[in-house]
Amino acid sequence: MAQMRKQPAKRRKRRGTVIPNRDPAGIGWVCCACFSVVLILCILNHSERISCIIVGAAILMTVPLMMTRNIRIDYHEDKGFVYHNLLGIRRRYRWEEITYVRRAKPFGQRKKGKSQPVDTVIELGKERIRVGWDAYNSDDFLNLAWKHYKERKKLYAADRGQSIPEG
Repeated sequence: MAQMRKQPAKRRKRRGTVIPNRDPAGIGWVCCACFSVVLILCILNHSERISCIIVGAAILMTVPLMMTRNIRIDYHEDKGFVYHNLLGIRRRYRWEEITYVRRAKPFGQRKKGKSQPVDTVIELGKERIRVGWDAYNSDDFLNLAWKHYKERKKLYAADRGQSIPEG
């Protein structure tokens, strides 16, 4: 009897979603609710117009915080990734479009002996995408980005080496 070889299972392509920290969106909703109550009380109490305008402006300032919920990155190992910005507008990128991957400079001064976690910036030509250090599922996405960036870098280095005439 012929012994059948076990065929290796197909490797599934890595895919997922990078979701940044949701704390700012929650803070925005709580502040919007609190300021809305204050605004309603100002209106019912017949307060001065300027106080109502100030509280209304505070409500409007919470809107960008609430909109941080829209930011995310959907990625697929073969196809590339889709970046959803603050307004929810989607932009599709291929892995080959990555021109540089680097660690972002931390905000403020570093204290001696303490290391701050830093974000990663992916540069795509003139555009930049910042991936937070505390984003959910960011490690897998950044590993893919680094892998594809290094492959592209090797490919272009090999092309440059072949095109230079010797002599």
